[in-house]
Amino acid sequence: MPLEAVLITGELNRRPARAPEFEAESRALVALLKALKEADAHILEEVAKTALSLCRAHTAGISVEEEDHGRKVFRWRVAPGSRVVRLHGINPHEDSPSGMVLDRGTPQLMAHPERHFVKLSENSPPPVEALIVPFDVGGVTVGTVWVIANDETLHFDREDLRLLQSLSECASVICEMLQREAQVQDALARERDGSQLLQAISAGMIRENDVNAVYEQILDAAVSIMRADCAGMQMLDDGQLSLIAWRGFHPDSARFWQSVDVDSATPCGGMLRTGQRFAIADTEHDELLAGTADLDEFRRSGVRAVQSTPLTSRSGQLLGALSTGWHAPHEPTMDECQLFDVLSRLAADLIERAKTDQALREADHRKNEFLAVLGHELRNPLTPLLAGLEVLEGDTNVESIDEIHSMMRRQVSHLMGLVDDLLDLSRITQGKVNLHRTPLDLRVAIDAALEQTKPLIEERKQTLLVEQFERVLPMEGDGERLTQVIANILSNAAKYTDIGGRIHLSSRSERGHAVIRIRDSGIGVPAGQLETIFEMFTQVPEHRARSGGGGLGIGLAISRRLVELHGGSICARSKGLGCGSEFLIRLPLGTSVLRARSGLRHERGAAQRRQRILIIEDNVDVAKALRVLVTSIGHVAQTAQDGPSGIKLLETFTPDVLLLDIGLPGMSGYEVARRVRSMPIGARVLIVAVTGWGQDCDREHARQAGFDHHLTKPIRRDELERALSGVHRAAAADLAS
Repeated sequence: MPLEAVLITGELNRRPARAPEFEAESRALVALLKALKEADAHILEEVAKTALSLCRAHTAGISVEEEDHGRKVFRWRVAPGSRVVRLHGINPHEDSPSGMVLDRGTPQLMAHPERHFVKLSENSPPPVEALIVPFDVGGVTVGTVWVIANDETLHFDREDLRLLQSLSECASVICEMLQREAQVQDALARERDGSQLLQAISAGMIRENDVNAVYEQILDAAVSIMRADCAGMQMLDDGQLSLIAWRGFHPDSARFWQSVDVDSATPCGGMLRTGQRFAIADTEHDELLAGTADLDEFRRSGVRAVQSTPLTSRSGQLLGALSTGWHAPHEPTMDECQLFDVLSRLAADLIERAKTDQALREADHRKNEFLAVLGHELRNPLTPLLAGLEVLEGDTNVESIDEIHSMMRRQVSHLMGLVDDLLDLSRITQGKVNLHRTPLDLRVAIDAALEQTKPLIEERKQTLLVEQFERVLPMEGDGERLTQVIANILSNAAKYTDIGGRIHLSSRSERGHAVIRIRDSGIGVPAGQLETIFEMFTQVPEHRARSGGGGLGIGLAISRRLVELHGGSICARSKGLGCGSEFLIRLPLGTSVLRARSGLRHERGAAQRRQRILIIEDNVDVAKALRVLVTSIGHVAQTAQDGPSGIKLLETFTPDVLLLDIGLPGMSGYEVARRVRSMPIGARVLIVAVTGWGQDCDREHARQAGFDHHLTKPIRRDELERALSGVHRAAAADLAS
């Protein structure tokens, strides 16, 4: 049968891959490294057994190409498993699946290979599938690692390919060691030390729950394998290498090399430029280093030779560098570099896993902390609200009633703020934040934010200094959202500043941007936490202790996202705890601004005529509350608990306005609105959605169903009055026509 008829390598990309089992893989690799202390061909059998186990194959093996009387043949060195094979027998290169793989230089998957390679039919049972991966020794492809499935119960996938490719690297190193008998003992001794350290790294990653402990163990392995005097590890961040772990350098040198870029004369800079290992055998005689500050630091640390090896992920992404140095001129041997490359690949894997695990643990911790804080924040306002209700149920005097009303209004406002923050969090998480942009003067949003936060600042007896830009700050933006951002920063400044402290807000125009600077004399931000405070669900411990646990830890994250949606930026500055904080908001300026409204205006009082309002709401308490609110404004109201009964009331009550809940039982509010619009009364009645669903898609659904307005619970009196004012406009239009 033609070769192409048995090749099915493309199936590897089409088949679903099973999830990696990293723990089993780590144990197997550690066991394999331990077996390296046996300096003979038995180690290849361990590689094959590892392939057999990890790939769950029926048979596995290693084939190595040799010369036999002037022709190239393959010899099966080891083949553990259930198949009966001719160990140590030979197959001509041209009649062997391994020969075909070497010729192509890439892994191959075959179905029923004996249909093309007839010698395989001598084994019983014949293979159903064979996955074969080549490996190199000294840059020359010399052999293959393979696994076989005996029946249709097993089909190989991309995870099997990944595992075999890892094992092929091990086979490559092992075969090269076996070819160099003169260096075997020394190489094995160093490999044994390296295996123990690598084992410690794997164990440390699981046991320590600390990525820094993993870094330290990697440095141990690096120094041991390269027989070095010092070592360092750097992570790539925004094009620069940042030192995250080091040993053997002078502390001043470590601080000097805390950040290294591509222009550096060090091997790290050379590695960034070339993407490959970069070494300097003698720092005193290197032209690039001559006369540089880097050479001074090498002298300070007593380093005469140094090399940097890239840390690269399996996807090919450069993660950082692993470097070693010596106190005397030195060139690493090929064996040392090969072992060091194995360490670097494993280190990159372990670092990625450790960082992922740590990020997951931190995210889980932040989530649990957020839920605890949310419960605390929701219970706090409920306590005075419940107490106020109980007092109102008894006998009291006028003064205490006014005080209780004021207190309950503050707590309801606080609860609504929490709900708004949670809704903003949901929209940001889903990427559904929409801005209602209009031309505006940014100073109006600043004034509105100052008005919102003025009571808190006055309550804490703080001094507020405001320096507004004397001219217009024109821009295209969402005035309410910008007010929310500025008010949040001002509220934080008041909350984390002592009673009697100072807050300074200034605005100015600078190079096409409006710059708002809010500075306080408060608690400040600890070093290293200036970016953390903008992360979701995050609060600095000192801030939480100062505020008594108040806040959800999402305000600054929401503020940053809102500013970024406006094309701007927000950052924090602080010299540390006790030194105050400064927040800078930069927003792009426009060229014009609408004249006019500093806020929403609407007609109230005597100009508003008495209206008939039908409330359809299944929640009895909500319906009663809306009826009380509507009648307190001076209107007439009736209620219904579901759609059919509400539609029936239309025949006798003939309302001007329909306040309609969307989530009604049986017939939804959308369906009620559509039916009302199809009736004779539907042409003139104002239909207002009163609902807990407030996403943009909910508003669009309501508009399509025939609603005139969409109000999100809880409903404020001024919001309801603005919606009801639409009746006046409609009536006025009717009269004018």
